[in-house]
Amino acid sequence: MDGGREGNMSNREKCYAIINSFTEEQLANVAVMLVSAKTLVDEYGDDAYCRKLFADYQANMDKGEPVGIENFAKELGISL
Repeated sequence: MDGGREGNMSNREKCYAIINSFTEEQLANVAVMLVSAKTLVDEYGDDAYCRKLFADYQANMDKGEPVGIENFAKELGISL
């Protein structure tokens, strides 16, 4: 990569430049690593979202009354 131009490149352009520098054989390994990285990023995002939902629930003073599964099913018209 051109060191002078690198400062003006977007992250996407930098990634493309790096990818273009690999051989086809190297790209096979890079693709596996990228899929793994994407999966980890997605899972972390899901975990962070769930933690926030739970924290919001915990902070909510009006949690209502617990409902047993039988009563809940009855309210939905489901017989267990």
